[in-house]
Amino acid sequence: MKVHKSFIVNLDMIDSVRNQNIIIGSSVIPVSDAHQENFMRVLNLKRL
Repeated sequence: MKVHKSFIVNLDMIDSVRNQNIIIGSSVIPVSDAHQENFMRVLNLKRL
């Protein structure tokens, strides 16, 4: 899923989400304001 102009992430690999950052292993990936709402919606649907 595209979460930033420069980043696409595999939702299955996400370890945690803090503020507007995704943590995958030791990498911190920012979520842009433009993608934040859609990312959170998809992430919440995936948890169901």
